[in-house]
Amino acid sequence: MVRPELSHVVAIPTGNPRLPAYDVEGWDLWGRDRTVRVASPGSWTLLLFLGSHCDGCQPFWALPLSPSACGLEPMDAVVVVTRGPRRERADVLAALMGEGLAEMPHALVLSDSAWLRYRVHGAPFFVLLDGACVVSEGVAWSVEQLASDVVRARRRQRGQADGAHRARR
Repeated sequence: MVRPELSHVVAIPTGNPRLPAYDVEGWDLWGRDRTVRVASPGSWTLLLFLGSHCDGCQPFWALPLSPSACGLEPMDAVVVVTRGPRRERADVLAALMGEGLAEMPHALVLSDSAWLRYRVHGAPFFVLLDGACVVSEGVAWSVEQLASDVVRARRRQRGQADGAHRARR
């Protein structure tokens, strides 16, 4: 049996060891510097790494307007992270984000450095942060799968916190 050549395959990050939460630095659609603060213990942020030329990314562009659709609480944040302005066009991104972008201009940042820091190799990819570190990450296949992964990670995180609380007693 002939085995396929796998030297071109890129490993998907596993979250082990857990990466710290890094603030996302880049630009907004108007070319102004933008820093999205995600390193804030107690707050949850879902980073969606998307691209304008990515057909599989289409269902995810509207998620910043409805965090509950992807398993988050209303006060949690969903931030779309695209490649920088050399690879993405502001007008195309604005159209993909839709009218909701006017209500939430902080929900999109163009940042090549975030793709490097969070070890993202392709879109659509997600990184879930608890304000201190990465608690889950992976390929985003569908909104339902993404929501399931987020809920599972939050439940696991709550279980760890409950266990630590009981151990201190």
